[in-house]
Amino acid sequence: MFATVAGLYQLERAGYMGRTLLDWECRYRDAVARTGRFNPPDERLVFLGIDSTSVSISELDLKTLYSEVAPGSTEFHALELMAAGWPWSREVHALLAERLLQAGARAVVFDLIFPKPAPGDDAFQLAIAGAGGRIIVGSNFVSEMIGPAQQAWTLTLPSTHIIPDAEPQNPAIGYVNFWPDSDGVVRSVQYRATLEQMQGGVDPATTSPDVPASLALRAAEIAGPVNLAEPFRPRPIRFSGPPGTYTAIPVYQTFVPLYWDRNFASGKFFRDKIVVIGPAGNWAHDEHATPLGQMPGPELQLNAINALLHHAFLYEAPLSVGYCLMALSAAAAWFLAVFLEKIWLRAGAFFLVGATYLAGVKLAYDYADTVVLALTPLLTFGVSGLGSFIYDYTRETLEKLRLRRTLEAYVSEEVVRDVLDNPVSYLRALGGSRAHVALLMTDVRDFTTISEQMDSTNLVGQLNEYLSAMVEDIFHVRGSVDKFIGDAILAVWGHLNSSGPAQDTARAVEAFFRMRSSLRRLNSYWQSRAMPTFTVGCGINFGEVIFGNVGSSRKMQPTVIGDPVNVVARLEGLTKDYGRELLIGEAAAELLQESYTLQFVDRVEMQGKTRPLDIYSVVGTGAESGDPSRDAYLAVYSRAQAAYRAGSFADAVPLFQNCVDHLPEDKLASIYVARCLALMKNPPSGEWSGVHVATHK
Repeated sequence: MFATVAGLYQLERAGYMGRTLLDWECRYRDAVARTGRFNPPDERLVFLGIDSTSVSISELDLKTLYSEVAPGSTEFHALELMAAGWPWSREVHALLAERLLQAGARAVVFDLIFPKPAPGDDAFQLAIAGAGGRIIVGSNFVSEMIGPAQQAWTLTLPSTHIIPDAEPQNPAIGYVNFWPDSDGVVRSVQYRATLEQMQGGVDPATTSPDVPASLALRAAEIAGPVNLAEPFRPRPIRFSGPPGTYTAIPVYQTFVPLYWDRNFASGKFFRDKIVVIGPAGNWAHDEHATPLGQMPGPELQLNAINALLHHAFLYEAPLSVGYCLMALSAAAAWFLAVFLEKIWLRAGAFFLVGATYLAGVKLAYDYADTVVLALTPLLTFGVSGLGSFIYDYTRETLEKLRLRRTLEAYVSEEVVRDVLDNPVSYLRALGGSRAHVALLMTDVRDFTTISEQMDSTNLVGQLNEYLSAMVEDIFHVRGSVDKFIGDAILAVWGHLNSSGPAQDTARAVEAFFRMRSSLRRLNSYWQSRAMPTFTVGCGINFGEVIFGNVGSSRKMQPTVIGDPVNVVARLEGLTKDYGRELLIGEAAAELLQESYTLQFVDRVEMQGKTRPLDIYSVVGTGAESGDPSRDAYLAVYSRAQAAYRAGSFADAVPLFQNCVDHLPEDKLASIYVARCLALMKNPPSGEWSGVHVATHK
C-alpha cells in the first residue's frame, strides 16, 4: 500500500497524472495555515490603499466634501489632480511620497508599475531623486508564449522619465511578482530572481545586490540589514493573518487636513513606517489566491516584508521524509491490524492514531515552522487499515462459510445462525468444554437381518431416505446431529446454544415424536413398494458431557463424549426389552415433569455401572386433558410397582395382570407378571432392592 500511494504521488508530481493527491495535500496545508499560528504584523508596516473612493473624487467633491481644503495648497492641488481621473498624474504620487517622507516615513513603496512616460513624470523623478533611496517603485517579470510550450520572459522596468538609470539592480526598483504553486495559490515568496532563472536556467550562485530583487526585499533592506541565504529559492512564509489584517487606509485621506490631523496625528502616525501604496478593493482586480483567501497585491507585499523582517519562513520537509512517513504509516497500520483483533478497538486505534498524526502536523507547523506531508501518509495509513478490515472481513466471511458448511451437516439452520453470530465461542468450545446437554439416540432394530436380505444399492438408498427424514425432524426442533453410527443417530441439544435444560430435553422428546410420525409415513410408502419396513428404539438422557474436536491430526470431528452418552446408548438398547419405543433416563425425566406424563419403567443396573438408574417412558403430554382410561391404568400400574419394589410379588402379580387385561398390547406389564412369577418361584437372596440387572449393553 505504501508503494502504491507513494508511486501515485510521485507520478502526480511529475505531471504524468492528475492532481488529486497534490490538490488535497495543498488544501489541508492551507487549512492548517488558516487555523495555525500567524506571524503578528509589524507595527512599522502600513497599507495605503488606492481604493474606489480615492479614484472617484470629482470636482464636485472638492467643492462639497473637501471644501475645507484651502485652494492653492499642496493638498488641494493633489486632490485636484486626483479629480482629473485615474490613472492619476504621477505628480500625485510625488506629492504623496513627499508628504509621507516629510512626516518621517522610513520608506515609501509603490506596488505599481510605471513602464511608459506619463504626465507628472518630472515631479515624480524629482521626488525619487530627492528621497535618498527611500522611495521604491515596481518592476514586473512578464512572460510571452513564443511557441508550443515555450515562454519568453522579459523584465518590465519603470520609465526612464522617472528613474533615468532604470536598471534591474537599481535599489529603487523591485519586482512585484509572486509566483503561485501549481494549484494557483501563492504560498511562497522568491526575494531574488533573474531572467535566466525564469527561462529555466539554474539558480544563480551569487547574492550580489546587482541581481534583481523583489519589492519586499528592497523595502526590508531600508529597514535594516537583511541576512537571507539562498534568496533565489522560493520560501514558504507564515502569513500575518487573513485578508484585511493590514487595513487599507484610503490615499485621499492623506490630503484632507481633517483626516491628516485626526487620524494620522498631523503625520506622526507615519514616523518610521514602511508605507506600501497600491490598489485596494475589487476595482483594480489586483488580488492573489493565498491559503487565507483572495488577498490584495499590496497586502501580500506587506506579508512578504513582515516575513523577511521577522524571518518567519516555513521549512518544507524533503520528499524523502514524506516517503518515510508513508512507510511508517503503513507499518503502524500493520502493527494495529496484527495486535488488535477486536474490530471496534482497532477502528478506535486507527482513528486515534490518525487524529494524533494530524495534530502532530499542525504542531510542527505552529512550533517547528515545518510543513510535512499530511494526507498522503494518512491515506497510506487509512487505506492500509481499510485493507486490514477488508482482509479480516473476507477471512471471517470465508471462515463463516466454511463453518456454515460444516455445521449444516449437523445442525439446523437456526442453530447455524446462532453459532455464526458468535463464532468465537463455538471455536473456543471446539478446544474442549463442558456442557449440560439433552441426548437422543435412535437405532433401527434388526437392521443386520434387513441388510442381509437386501441389495446393497437399495439398502443404502432406503437408509439414506430414512436418515434424511430423521435429520430434518431433529433440525426442526433446533437439534444437532452429533454422528451417525451405521443406522444409529446421536442427536444433541444445548452444546452449541441452549434454551435451558428443561426446554432442551423437551425438544429432544418432541423430535422423537416427529421422527416416529415420519417413520410411519415412510413405512407406508415402503410397504407400497414391497420394501422392508423399519422399527426403531430411542433413548433420551440429560447430563454433563465434554464437547470438542476429537480425532487425529488428519481427521477430526466435533462430538460429545462422557457418561451420559454411554447411558443414552444403553437406554436405546433396553427399549426392545421393555416393549417401549422410547426410554428416558431419570435426569431427563425430572426435567420433563411439567411437559409430559411419564410412566416409571424400571430401576436398572446397567452393565459397567454400580449405581442403578430409574428409567421412564412417555405416555402423554402435560397439555393433554385427563384420559380416564389412561389414568386408571396408571393408577393400577403405580400400585403394582409399589408392591413389586416392596418385594410383595404375590400382591403385584394380579395388579400387573389387571394392567395387561386393561391394555393387552402393553408388553411392559406382561414382563412384570413373568418377572414376579419367577421371583416367587426363586425368591431373591438377601435384601430385595427392586433393581433389575441388565444382562446386555
